[in-house]
Amino acid sequence: MNLEESLNILFTEHKLDKPIVLWGIGKQTGKLINGLRSLGTSIDILMIVDNFKYIFQKEYMGVPVRNPQCLTTMDKDSMAVLLAVNYAEAIRKQVMAYGIMEVYNLYNLEEQTGLERGCGLTYHFIDRKHDQKTLCYVLAGYEEYLWDNTIARIAAFQSQEVDYCIVSSGKYSKTLDELAESNHWSYLYTEQNQVCFIQNLVIELHPEAEYIIKLDEDIFIGKDFFKEMLRGFRRIEQEGEYRIGFAVPVIPLNCCGYVSYLQAIGKKEEYEQRFGRAYRSRFSAVFNIEETAEYLWNLMENFDSMAAKFASCDTYCVCDCYFNIGCIMYTRERWLMMGKWPENPKESGMGMDEAYIYQDNVEKDMSVYEIQSVLVGHLAFGHQKQRMIKYYKEHPEIFKILM
Repeated sequence: MNLEESLNILFTEHKLDKPIVLWGIGKQTGKLINGLRSLGTSIDILMIVDNFKYIFQKEYMGVPVRNPQCLTTMDKDSMAVLLAVNYAEAIRKQVMAYGIMEVYNLYNLEEQTGLERGCGLTYHFIDRKHDQKTLCYVLAGYEEYLWDNTIARIAAFQSQEVDYCIVSSGKYSKTLDELAESNHWSYLYTEQNQVCFIQNLVIELHPEAEYIIKLDEDIFIGKDFFKEMLRGFRRIEQEGEYRIGFAVPVIPLNCCGYVSYLQAIGKKEEYEQRFGRAYRSRFSAVFNIEETAEYLWNLMENFDSMAAKFASCDTYCVCDCYFNIGCIMYTRERWLMMGKWPENPKESGMGMDEAYIYQDNVEKDMSVYEIQSVLVGHLAFGHQKQRMIKYYKEHPEIFKILM
């Protein structure tokens, strides 16, 4: 089926009676616009939406070019069909994320019937949100031995400008429920473990949130974490040379962040003498050797004291490598652009979120920015956990909260 045949079918079936939105500017866009205009003066081409070209191209053949984010505020019933010539998988996911179901691939009109929805799992939400512009959700439920420090730190250093929600995928925790209540946070849990579903859900349940911070339960934050992450992110939005895929703090136990940490405290040479070249890579000693976790934590007398030293560093950099996403910050717009987190009811989703956003960064020319004024701690990678649990219990002075 060619473009002209598709347009004629849609016109005959009165599918084009509403205002029309076109997806993307490409080599077929001019042909599509001319084809629509040839159908008569009743055809109303409302706009073209394009993820990136709206920045430097305000109109195309007399049609306004807009950011796809505008679709989130439009009335889906009165808005037109959305026509996509190059109906790639990434476009399909993004359009679905905006909640638009009347979409036509002009080279395959039947393709719209194949749109799938999310997992639709049973969930329970205790709602204490305050409709803030920033949401912090904490994936927790499986490492209770850390909560008296990791979650206690979030409580100690929380900001009134942030909504907080503890998220438990696949289980209910009375302790987490009580912690959320005592701190006036929301609590969300599902009966089936699907971490991508619950991450999508927590964002959907906070519709006012424009900025989103995701923390794992084994992440240690310090004073001014939320203020500095927001300040650094907004600064990068204003002056960064690359589009933000997501932003991160300096994380010592991370396959990329450990190099920034070692360089900042002057220990890179010492590390390399002991463990070999400090590559920013999963294929380096920091991930593959158990004792590296203990070594990196041993470099500080106390986490908060070390974090205070990083607070004076007012720089950021681009991390051009695969990044472990235990602590990241991104926007609602970015989440929609990637078509939300990838849900599969047959899998737990563990690790899928990390691989998915990284792949989407590459496909869309987006980057990971490291905000170097913020240090956070990550206890250990999975295979290092048993050794580090023992270390955590034996070295309370390193993890003690200094207000």
